[in-house]
Amino acid sequence: MSNIIPFPAVPDPFDDDPFTEAQYDGPVVRIRPNATLYTLNEVAYLLDIPCRDLEEELIEGVIPGTPIGDDWLIERARYEAWLNGLANEGGSL
Repeated sequence: MSNIIPFPAVPDPFDDDPFTEAQYDGPVVRIRPNATLYTLNEVAYLLDIPCRDLEEELIEGVIPGTPIGDDWLIERARYEAWLNGLANEGGSL
């Protein structure tokens, strides 16, 4: 039996994103199982991406959503259709 000592990951100084993609950075959300609309925070949580990145995707029309004042609403059916289409294309964000 050998003694293996794990070392922490060391960032590559030449890599702009040394560890992983950015992750969700908003408050903890409780998503209602019967919700027909999602908020920006809820979708960012589901996709595990930062809220600002999701907002950019919404503004660019990559992800379907409707701006309401300073907020965004995302219809669950359109979100799920977009997500299913993404899976069928083998794509990612």
